Amino acid sequence: MEDKRARLLCKSGYNQALQGPASVLNRGIVFPYTPTIQTQVQVAYSKYDLVHTNSQPHAFQSSSPPGIQITATFYQQTTEEIQYLAGVYHFLRVVTKMNFGEGDPDRGAPPPVLEFSAYGATNYERVPVLVGGFTQSFPDDVDYVEASVGGGVVQMPTVATIAMDLLVQYSPRRTKSQFTLNGFANGSLYRGGFI
Repeated sequence: MEDKRARLLCKSGYNQALQGPASVLNRGIVFPYTPTIQTQVQVAYSKYDLVHTNSQPHAFQSSSPPGIQITATFYQQTTEEIQYLAGVYHFLRVVTKMNFGEGDPDRGAPPPVLEFSAYGATNYERVPVLVGGFTQSFPDDVDYVEASVGGGVVQMPTVATIAMDLLVQYSPRRTKSQFTLNGFANGSLYRGGFI
């Protein structure tokens, strides 16, 4: 049976986020515990300003790609769990940075487009996303455990929550060549990452 857990993965060819303390990750984050996932859909309409009427009609302008908010709790008791959480933090820090600096041959390249999947094809399957922001917490009401990570010793909370905003990022070429309302309505485009 295929693993349907929520995951946020690098596309092939991008490995910068998997170096350093994140080497415990396998292409990205596989959420070990069920996260809360919320999707917000925005549709823009403009209003016709007609005089001498009690109802103003609306004209469709555009439909924006949905925003996805994830709130995930991680529990750490073992060295492996501590290392995994450190890897998750590192991964999120890396994929929210662009290439920069005179010594970087890829300087100017933006943060990578990742793929988000969860719970099967009609929910989220390989949806192209950017990490628009994240919040990590070091709460004051839990115990901390320590382990060796990346050549040093770190302390991590036994319970930590990470909240992240994912921005759906369809390429204009892909949308123009692949999207049809009929294809979306019959469900065939779900496997192509459209939601």
